Amino acid sequence: MSSLPSLKGKKMKRVHLFFLSSIFLIIACQPSDDDFVTIQGQVTDDRSGVGLSGAALIITSPDELSGNFASADSSGNYSFGSIDITEATDVSIRATQTGYDSDTRTITVVPGQSFTLNFELSEEGSGEEGGDDGGGQVVEGEPGIPAAIVLTEVSETAINIRQTGGTVNTTFSFIVQDSSGRNMNEDTPTEVNFEIIKGPNGGEAVVPERVETNEDGEVVSNLFSGDSAGVVRLEAYIIRDDGVRIASSPILIAINGGFPAADRFFVAPINFNVEGFGLIDPSIQYAITASVGDRYGNPVKVGTAVDFRTEAGRIDGSSITNDRGFAAVQLSPDGSRPGLGTAEVGFFTVTAKTVDEDNEFIERDITMLFTTRTANITFTSGNFDIPADGADNVTFTVTDQNGYPMAAGTTISVTSQGDIGVTGDADIELGDFFTGGAGITNFTVTVQDLDDINSTSQSASVTVTVTTPAGNVTSATLTGTRQKVIGN
Repeated sequence: MSSLPSLKGKKMKRVHLFFLSSIFLIIACQPSDDDFVTIQGQVTDDRSGVGLSGAALIITSPDELSGNFASADSSGNYSFGSIDITEATDVSIRATQTGYDSDTRTITVVPGQSFTLNFELSEEGSGEEGGDDGGGQVVEGEPGIPAAIVLTEVSETAINIRQTGGTVNTTFSFIVQDSSGRNMNEDTPTEVNFEIIKGPNGGEAVVPERVETNEDGEVVSNLFSGDSAGVVRLEAYIIRDDGVRIASSPILIAINGGFPAADRFFVAPINFNVEGFGLIDPSIQYAITASVGDRYGNPVKVGTAVDFRTEAGRIDGSSITNDRGFAAVQLSPDGSRPGLGTAEVGFFTVTAKTVDEDNEFIERDITMLFTTRTANITFTSGNFDIPADGADNVTFTVTDQNGYPMAAGTTISVTSQGDIGVTGDADIELGDFFTGGAGITNFTVTVQDLDDINSTSQSASVTVTVTTPAGNVTSATLTGTRQKVIGN
């Protein structure tokens, strides 16, 4: 009887050991983040070293990973992330790109590590062989299940808004391949869907939206523009019988704008008041720009013509819009004196004209002012007289020869001589004005005594210098007296 407790104790220990071993086994079998593997790298042209954007990469073995697909970005970089393995495994990856021989490479990976596997593809017909595992050899046999959708051709990367008279659709082609790079054939037809991921939402459409591969594994469809400009992102995709979704890299198609609209047509110079009255100087050019939009505010199609004419100066006759809907010309002074002898001397009109969707002219007029390059400087306060330890104000006007503000960008500076200082409107750059006023044509500076030593009265002066944007200088000087008595 004394041995029974000992026997019972041994049985209990065995049960406990078995239970703990079972727990450890269950924990060991649970997948953890440490089991995941990342394989990344770059696909490049073997001669130039340039990354191959859109290259397709497919894991071909082992079977449990077969069919995983990645696409290279614009720099040729790719990544397979979170590959779940529990032991050292040989993984084979096949890289393909239109116009290049395929390449298959194998790498041994272990759990919890990141690995780099680069591909250098040779152009078809270059005579160079493929990768480490016999890449470049044709894989014989019937194709398996779809594993990749490869873009082969896009007829137009930019189209126009419909009814503009330009190209309003683009055609694109894809080939569907299995994990070994074999095209689908007549025995393995595959339905491919086309979807607009993002666009201007102006009625653009893919026609047809669903196509079955032909005997070469190819599908062809079209994108038709709507009535709005913008960039369309489009992809092709397959939903396999096992529920796996396989998609192509997005295609980017630009839709350019429509016809000019009257309420979206504007014209303006950089400055309206410019140096040029009675002046001939071909080196002086003033940019005048037309902004041309369609009825939705989008840029009109590239190359839309805008005509220009002017009542004064020499202007380019026409220009065409750029991709943002702007058309610019240059205006140069030609010696003309618009409005001479009238109350509107110096003023003239520039007209821009284009054609809308109804083939009707639309116009915009702007009024500009040619001012003289020589300034009129008039001191309106008379000679100044600075009292002992005091100050005095000097007022003056600056206009062009016709009484208008000087051209935009003209600078006005006031300097002094005779131990006096100047503050106020002593350093001015004019804005773009047609009419005068304070700080435009009328100016005031304060002159004050700066000499604490010389006790005698002495003469002083201030000089106003006007410099036009083209560099022409006009100046005038006003004299006065600086009084000084020690102790006052």
